[in-house]
Amino acid sequence: MLQVERLSKSYGRGKHKKEVLRKISLNVADGELVGIVGESGSGKSTLARIIMQLEHCDEGEILFHGKRPVDLYSYYSNCQIVFQHASSALNPSWTVMEILREPLRSMKGTDRDAYIFKMLDKVQLSKSHVSRRPSELSGGERQRVNVLRSILVQPKLLICDEIVSNLDRLIQKEIVDMIRQLNEDTGMAILFISHDLRVVNYLCDRVYVMKSGQIVDESKKQEGKFSFTDQYAKKLFA
Repeated sequence: MLQVERLSKSYGRGKHKKEVLRKISLNVADGELVGIVGESGSGKSTLARIIMQLEHCDEGEILFHGKRPVDLYSYYSNCQIVFQHASSALNPSWTVMEILREPLRSMKGTDRDAYIFKMLDKVQLSKSHVSRRPSELSGGERQRVNVLRSILVQPKLLICDEIVSNLDRLIQKEIVDMIRQLNEDTGMAILFISHDLRVVNYLCDRVYVMKSGQIVDESKKQEGKFSFTDQYAKKLFA
């Protein structure tokens, strides 16, 4: 479904130029749960933003079902992202219902609201949540709203960028279990970006390991474990 081919990105110029990504190549197939793991500053979030066409790369290309994303309206109908900071991703002056209506502007009002109410259960929210504003929600509830807003358009791929890093352990597990269930129920592929090896090991079927803007290893889970050849990756998952 998704192919990233030899993607590079730098910021700044001359002696201040900093290479953030260097010849990154990866792929995600239909329905896959794929992890990207690496320490802070390894380039994971920059990669996510470039895949979402929120930033341009210096070199390389992104293909979705074999084609470059040219029509962004169509691309965003098929590829969505949930960001790390749940609060900043939500309009504080809107109610949850207003936030959830926004990506469904093309639907009739009655059909749209009925669809939203039907989908609330997918992210373990109730009808009582839709009249609240983000400030009246817990961190976990805000992230559930972000996930729901992203899946309402029924994308083929959902990118999750450190979506549980600011939550406590119990809520983390609930959100991660919810993501797995969404994958099973809808067949939607998930690209799960995290520095938390425990979460990636629990959730993902295949994982890429990033270090200093490069992918240094890749592994598919076999008998419940990942196996690596790179020493850095081995140490991460030891």
